[in-house]
Amino acid sequence: MEPDKVQLLIADQALNVIFILLICLINRALLIIQVKKPKFYQSVKLMMIISLAIGDIILALFPLVVLAKFLFEDDKTFMTCRLFTYAITYTLYLIHFVYGLGLVVLAAEVFLRNRIRSIHNNYKTISAVGASSVPWILGLIIILPLCMSKVNYESHCTNSQSLEFMFGVSVFLPVLLSIVISIVLNCVHVPTLQQGQIISTEQQPLIVSQQTVNQQENIIQYPPQGYAPGNTHYNSLNSNPYPQNAVPYPYPANQQVMNQSSTVNLNQEDNTIRETPMHQRAEGKLLIISIIFGFMVVPIALITIRAAHIDWDDSMKKTVVTQFVFWLMVARSCITPLIMISFSNL
Repeated sequence: MEPDKVQLLIADQALNVIFILLICLINRALLIIQVKKPKFYQSVKLMMIISLAIGDIILALFPLVVLAKFLFEDDKTFMTCRLFTYAITYTLYLIHFVYGLGLVVLAAEVFLRNRIRSIHNNYKTISAVGASSVPWILGLIIILPLCMSKVNYESHCTNSQSLEFMFGVSVFLPVLLSIVISIVLNCVHVPTLQQGQIISTEQQPLIVSQQTVNQQENIIQYPPQGYAPGNTHYNSLNSNPYPQNAVPYPYPANQQVMNQSSTVNLNQEDNTIRETPMHQRAEGKLLIISIIFGFMVVPIALITIRAAHIDWDDSMKKTVVTQFVFWLMVARSCITPLIMISFSNL
């Protein structure tokens, strides 16, 4: 069955406009939330989130705007080979490479946040800006030459570079790294500095030493504990030296005699509800983002690589599948920033 080209064009136009607006609005909100936080420029986490949000906004304002112009205008001559190559390189390769490595940087930040000594204030800004720039620097050094060096701009804009190699480096590798590192962080818990101090304190039981009061001669002794002064019926020869109706005398706590040793174990279990530590919640949220990221960008890479080898029953099925995985990839720029808003508060 042949697809209805008019209906497909209308659907693509609508989805294109919707995603441009959603990506810009959601990531703008994410940017505002981060910038309003005090000294955000000294936080690796916040600067990395800002960097990724800017990357998604660029996706909306450059490749998707170019696509919108191509869909809405009848004159297609503006779409030169270089413009097409730049848009495709950013959409299919660069943004995913940067986002995947950005998640790796965030995972490293979560792990090291409370496990290393605080960096001096003079270097916090430099380290935050530098760490958030690493994915972009590597992307410009690795992805752009990889995906654009073998494009023939004179002959039908063909790219002789292997699709498997381009998607392997730009999509599969970053996705795999982000998911594996997030799983490791959730499964292997290395104590933070604060937890290490608590553990070392808890392992040392508090010993209360036995105190013995030696009675000496020529010292007037107080009546036995529990016997009221003023009661003259005390007889030392009586087997029951305490009167039946004696009123116990409430000795002050500082006059009580401690006659035994006791060990207080600070590791005893209690019935209190323990809240999940902040860094563990951040690790769990980061794993969710990494899985969603992989789920939404890997399908288009697989379909693109295997497109020539897939035996499509009809052209309608091919069109629906390819369009679905493309817009699924674009939707990632809306979904993961929404989760990032809650992650940035951890």
